[in-house]
Amino acid sequence: MANVFVSLKPYSESLLLVAAIVAGSLTGQFTSFQAYGADYFIIAMLFFLFYNISFTGFFKGIKNGKYISLALLSNFVVLPFVAFLVSSIFIDKSSAIFIGLIIYLIAPCTDWFLGFTKLAHGDVEANSALLPFNLIMQMLLLPIYLYVFTFDVVSTPFKAFLNVMIYWVFFPFALAQLARMMVAKFKADMLDKSSALADLLVVIALTFLVFCIFNSNIKSLMANAVVLPQIVIAILSFFVAAFFLARVISRTSMLSKKEEISLTMTTAARNAPLMLMVSLIFYPQEPLIHLVLVVGMLVEFPHLIAITYLLKMWSQSSPLQEDRKPI
Repeated sequence: MANVFVSLKPYSESLLLVAAIVAGSLTGQFTSFQAYGADYFIIAMLFFLFYNISFTGFFKGIKNGKYISLALLSNFVVLPFVAFLVSSIFIDKSSAIFIGLIIYLIAPCTDWFLGFTKLAHGDVEANSALLPFNLIMQMLLLPIYLYVFTFDVVSTPFKAFLNVMIYWVFFPFALAQLARMMVAKFKADMLDKSSALADLLVVIALTFLVFCIFNSNIKSLMANAVVLPQIVIAILSFFVAAFFLARVISRTSMLSKKEEISLTMTTAARNAPLMLMVSLIFYPQEPLIHLVLVVGMLVEFPHLIAITYLLKMWSQSSPLQEDRKPI
């Protein structure tokens, strides 16, 4: 007789994140936690991720020139034009919403996408090596793309980007490597055990991060329900296009399955928290621009959960280490 019960283990991480969305949205109707609480969970998640990446692994990721080049090409050449095309179809180019979409869609994520890369069984080392490149490139190109696509001249707040580099990349990585060396020196077999614990804590930190973001922003979302359909449709259209483009680029370039998952994740996640900070500096009197960034975050997490589950199931269908063979 067939077993009518289905194991929930393969779905557990996705279900946990969906529960965080629901809990955050419900509690946000009554009480809101400090918005900057999400920052602590981002730093915690990065610390636990970096704990399981050795210096050797990090530099190995940097040496993967083919993947790094394709990821940068996708993020900073292909997708900005997709962002412009999608935004132009759904939104009036003279609208503040259009500017908000450009700011949100052209900036690849520099933090939480690593957690989803890990969950989807992608190459965390390669995407970790991509972090400083993503941050520097968006810092340099954001004013250019804003001018090209919106004819709006702005100056880059270099201090904001530098703070992100120091506090969200350098410090977590340095502290994680220090902790890793101390544990290995104290007792060699403790490193494997602590690595397993770090994997679990990545999921926990990511869950609390999702909860905090929805809890802090759900009221703002509901208060601006009139303009939401246009924004959501534009963002979802971009994400769908990015997903299929990443697959096409990966397969035509014969990337390995782990690299394909990694490329899909870096093109799927946007740098909403930093871009929200940047938009407050660039456009302090434009609440619709700020709203786009908030909506982007809230749409992005369910989207990342969904593709993480799909990629994880796909990755388990055959060995990840297998490289592409020419057709």
